[in-house]
Amino acid sequence: MIWIIIILGVIASIAVTLLVLNIKGIKNITENLKEINNISTNKEITISFPNNNLEKLSKEINKTINKKKQIEIKYKNNEVELRRAITNMSHDLRTPLTSILGYIQLIKDTSLPENERNHYIDIVEKRSKSLKNLIIGFYDLSRLEAKEYKFNYTSINLQNILSEHIASYYDDFTSNGLEPIIEIDENLPQIIADENAVSRIFNNLIQNVIRHGNNFIKIRLYNNNGIITTEFTNDGSNLSDKDIQHLFDRFYTADKPRSKQSTGLGLSIVKILVEQMNGTITAKLNNTNISIIIEWKKL
Repeated sequence: MIWIIIILGVIASIAVTLLVLNIKGIKNITENLKEINNISTNKEITISFPNNNLEKLSKEINKTINKKKQIEIKYKNNEVELRRAITNMSHDLRTPLTSILGYIQLIKDTSLPENERNHYIDIVEKRSKSLKNLIIGFYDLSRLEAKEYKFNYTSINLQNILSEHIASYYDDFTSNGLEPIIEIDENLPQIIADENAVSRIFNNLIQNVIRHGNNFIKIRLYNNNGIITTEFTNDGSNLSDKDIQHLFDRFYTADKPRSKQSTGLGLSIVKILVEQMNGTITAKLNNTNISIIIEWKKL
């Protein structure tokens, strides 16, 4: 009987001790959570003594804390990106608008000769078209990023489409003193893509190489070990590896001296279009030349 009482007493003592330790452990976790919630810290929940249940609890709480931190970081980055985008959009819209308003004031001058008035009207028309294209670019980019752009997939002959677009820019090449090197393989397999999206991609890339060509442009379409590939190459002597890393970022204009000619939206739109059609796009800096390479999804 005495032994039973002693055993029961020991069990009761152990139970009380475990209860006290559990209460202490829970209190410690609570205090840690209060500290983490009240101040910005990288601290995690810890326990002061071995306890399997409390260790599991603290582990799960730490997972939740880490997810919360990741969400906060992503939110802050998105907020910074949004502010930057709004600032860039405001600047890009304000610049042509200011120019248009300035020329309109000149046109209102009744003493202005007719030939000068017509010249200013032509400038206003060109600036207005640029502004329209800029707004369309913003709209298209927002639709693409929200995945609201509907693709109409068909069998596409890249050789014909690329050749037609290059021919349509002949006057632009010559007026800029450019003689592009064109290498287009024949009898290439067709691809699966949206023809309008492919046209938009080629238009943006051709405009990009014309803008930054500096007397050297090379456009290729070829079969690379069974992969249909287009490659647009132009002078990149003023670019760095950092520029290449950010080349497809929204509003990024690596060519600073000529940045007024570009909003930095064109290549962003190209990248999204290519990737949403299951293709791949990369940019490579080779000595003084930069190449934008697209690998297409075959039929």
